[in-house]
Amino acid sequence: MGFKMNSSAAQQDNGLKPEGIYECLISSAEERTTKNGATGLNLSLVIRNDVEQKFKNGYIFHTLWKRREPTAEDMQVRGYGFGQVMALGKAAGLTDGKEYAGLEDFLADLMKRPVRVTLKHEEYNSKLYERVEYLDQTAFKEVRHVMKKPSVNSQYQAPPTTQYAAQAAQAVQAAQFKQLPLDDDLPF
Repeated sequence: MGFKMNSSAAQQDNGLKPEGIYECLISSAEERTTKNGATGLNLSLVIRNDVEQKFKNGYIFHTLWKRREPTAEDMQVRGYGFGQVMALGKAAGLTDGKEYAGLEDFLADLMKRPVRVTLKHEEYNSKLYERVEYLDQTAFKEVRHVMKKPSVNSQYQAPPTTQYAAQAAQAVQAAQFKQLPLDDDLPF
């Protein structure tokens, strides 16, 4: 059986998604400590499959690091940057003024919330990594994403859904989503 060359299907498995904007859902949050002793709040963001975009069901990881010298405001969110935590809540569309008993309740409220992620590449120790440069509110408030497999084990994670997105809704959303053009001078 023969085949045709299809350049748009070409993939190189270097593990890096191209820089750009991705519509995602917050699927899990977990606090971890590195072997060097730095503690971070690791967020797993799944790329939505109900929005026409590449890398559907792929993951983007984002970490908020605890402050070395936290302020009183930072201590309300267990030493993480208060402004960063609030920016995360704003991007996820949490209700302004809502009170939370602690960071755990806040994180539980974030699960399965849509966000728009601006992904950049950053070099560290001569290796290229993905880095979330910016989180913003989604352009697609109605979520019809279907989890393909269970999320990463986490105390805070989105439950799987069983509803499938209609093709008509995808077509409407695809017409609204516009990918930002990449710079021509990228090294790949």
